[in-house]
Amino acid sequence: MDLSPRQQRALQSICDTFAPASAGWPSASELGIPSAIAEALDLNPRPGERAQFLQLLDIWDSHLHSLFTVGQWDAFSSLPLETRISILLSWADSGLSRRRGAFQALRKAIGFLYVMLPGAGGATSAVWKKIGYPGPLGPQAPKPRPLKPIIPEVDTDLSCDVCIVGSGAGGSVAAALLAQAGKEVIVLEAGGYYDDADFDGAELGGFQRLYLEGGFAATVDQSVGLLAGECLGGGTVINYCTSFRTPDDVRGEWAAAGVPWFAGTEYTRSLDVVCARLSVNLEHNCVSAREQVLQRGLNVLGWHSAAMPRNVLGCDQGKVCGYCGYGCSLGAKQSSTKTWLADAQSAGARLVTETRALRVRIEAGAATGVEARSRNGCRVNIRCKAVVLACGAIHTPALLLRSGLRNENIGRHLHLHPVSNVCGVFEEEIRPWEGTMQAIYSDEHRFLTGNFGVKYETTALQPVIAVAVLPWREPEHYRSLLGKLSNTMAIGVLLRDRDGGRVTLDREGNPVAHYALSEFDRAHLRRGFIGAARILEAAGARHIFSPHAKWCAYEPSRNGSLDNFTQAMDAAGWDSGRLALFSFHIMGSARLGGSPKTSATNPDGETWETRNLFVMDGASFPSASGVNPMISIEAIARRNALALAGRPGI
Repeated sequence: MDLSPRQQRALQSICDTFAPASAGWPSASELGIPSAIAEALDLNPRPGERAQFLQLLDIWDSHLHSLFTVGQWDAFSSLPLETRISILLSWADSGLSRRRGAFQALRKAIGFLYVMLPGAGGATSAVWKKIGYPGPLGPQAPKPRPLKPIIPEVDTDLSCDVCIVGSGAGGSVAAALLAQAGKEVIVLEAGGYYDDADFDGAELGGFQRLYLEGGFAATVDQSVGLLAGECLGGGTVINYCTSFRTPDDVRGEWAAAGVPWFAGTEYTRSLDVVCARLSVNLEHNCVSAREQVLQRGLNVLGWHSAAMPRNVLGCDQGKVCGYCGYGCSLGAKQSSTKTWLADAQSAGARLVTETRALRVRIEAGAATGVEARSRNGCRVNIRCKAVVLACGAIHTPALLLRSGLRNENIGRHLHLHPVSNVCGVFEEEIRPWEGTMQAIYSDEHRFLTGNFGVKYETTALQPVIAVAVLPWREPEHYRSLLGKLSNTMAIGVLLRDRDGGRVTLDREGNPVAHYALSEFDRAHLRRGFIGAARILEAAGARHIFSPHAKWCAYEPSRNGSLDNFTQAMDAAGWDSGRLALFSFHIMGSARLGGSPKTSATNPDGETWETRNLFVMDGASFPSASGVNPMISIEAIARRNALALAGRPGI
């Protein structure tokens, strides 16, 4: 996106306030971050948000902004560094949630790019050298691509029995089952097709190619970052291989919501089949250095720990494994591209990539097709007898709303499993970006109130995952934390949220996610942060800090205590923009149920108001699953795809 000279000046000065040059650390400008942010704006599909950002830059370098903030008439870009820092902190600590949200958006964008961008000409970044990070894996050996997707190059009209929108966990299973049942199937995927040879471990390229909005997606107030796949295979290509079955207590809860088959043998059979097809096992659980720390702390406390079920075969569980969030270069991850989509293609399904569905065509109260547009601007129209939506819990409700459906539950009950890291710095070298993505976990506090609570997990701490939650109070302190990354271990606190948010549409029809933690869920997240600090302290951490915007930290047995830490977190606050939160598990915005008054679809996944229009992805969850959702999504899709396959006339 082109910026005016004033906007360029404002953006450069903001970036260089976050990261000025110092003692071998490059400045943000030296790395090209201002221009990279300008380019990244084009990844945001919402014109209104892009316009707001440009307006912010116009205001930021105005004399009035500096006058009202620090009492000086000079423009921000001409102020000394210390004064510019104080202005940024005034936004970080503002009583206005919109200002806090703007600060968080800037902190994340600049931090992400500071550790993601390579040096000039693709050379090793000076930042990587400073933190001891080896950088990407590098180019992989060429391998054949088993899938043969279609990329429309001209306006195209197609027809089939069932059109499936989305190729991730739900859409891939539906495609395989329906194609194997003899149905003519077309799968539409907005992203591109990438396979083993493409996965070089580069954070920047990985996010740009494989993630929704290049990894910059977030709720409207920037309080929760949204990490979802947008590529052939969807989230199954970028997830961490964790393969939990739907817990029995959650199955009972979902059955009580009007979907009785959740509690029966039919769903158990689906779980069994899905786990078998994905080769879910406990034989690839080599505990990494960072998880040895987790295990040590859990053992000292006497808390629950268990091995993580994983859908891998021949996993490295070492250096290569740590890059799995950008695709598995070994082909060990049994993603949908290795399993269900391969099955679907073998059974005759057609895969159409780089093509985004715009709306479902509805005639006489029934779905009869999909109108789409390819990335290169070509019109793609598909006529069919049924449509399955499986494009994720952000885009599925948006597509339903754009298509004219009006059930009050569409877009509501959005659950995110908000997660963040409490970090500990140790004397020992950990190199947290290496090792098995997730090998162990703890359910010690899963049942804090009924079956709502938190799960403790950790994952390979690539630099971008580290800076996602890294507090920024001033440049030198921030870099001191970055410089200790090799000795840092982070415990993820995964919240099963009871109270959800909502997906709406902007004026152009793009999805907008609204979400705020309720008091009930905040209390559980707080308990989880305290629990994570206890684990780190028991494991021997020398320094423990939270992801709050204000600095909340202590040094066990030397400076401060867990009580002081808790008081500091409470003073920093738990509401929007007060701490960094992310979601890898986006669920529930078009949920299954027994009545149109409480749900968007019936137990078979069919929308209440439109025949032959189905939802088969994480949006269908009646409530948050409480565990990584892939297996549950696939089991639901299998059950309902089989029901659809047996329907006459499809």
